[in-house]
Amino acid sequence: MMATQAKESSTQSLPGGKTVGYVGEVRKEMRKVSWPARHELINNTVLTLVVSLVIALFIFFSDQIISKALAFIYG
Repeated sequence: MMATQAKESSTQSLPGGKTVGYVGEVRKEMRKVSWPARHELINNTVLTLVVSLVIALFIFFSDQIISKALAFIYG
């Protein structure tokens, strides 16, 4: 335990040592991540794009209808 603490403190005393320690911690955590399979990632990406497009079209057409209605009302 003492060796670990000594190593950490010597790493942090160097210029950029905190950054190196941070990057090391990030790498350790990234190894623990459960990554999706390629086909699952592609399916989820396609689903996200389709839903985004549908929502964008809904907002666009709603805006067009409201604009036409207001133009009709205010002439």
